[in-house]
Amino acid sequence: MKNDSDERLLEFIELSRLYDRYGGLLSEKSKKIVESYVVYDMSLGETAAETGLSRQGVRDVLVRSHEKLKKIDETLKLVEGYDMINEALDKIEKELNGSASDIDVSEIKAGIEEIRKIIS
Repeated sequence: MKNDSDERLLEFIELSRLYDRYGGLLSEKSKKIVESYVVYDMSLGETAAETGLSRQGVRDVLVRSHEKLKKIDETLKLVEGYDMINEALDKIEKELNGSASDIDVSEIKAGIEEIRKIIS
């Protein structure tokens, strides 16, 4: 059973991942607030002081932004797609680590890492 702090952490992680992919689609004000929260780990109070909003106003912007980003992802499914690609790459890498053939495993691993850089 998840407690409130677990739920908040999962929401924070989800917001961070969504912001990484779709943050550019938010208004400048929303971007600044979400970035303060997820990138710079600022509290609601610190963000409020920096933006001139109330603490509740900052929270409202975060909630609305999170909802907007979730709706965008429901349509585009980029986060899910990146997760699927990473899982497939992990599986390939695991198989290669167990391989004893003459293939150049280091080149394949380098290619996998390059793909991870591209999709990150």
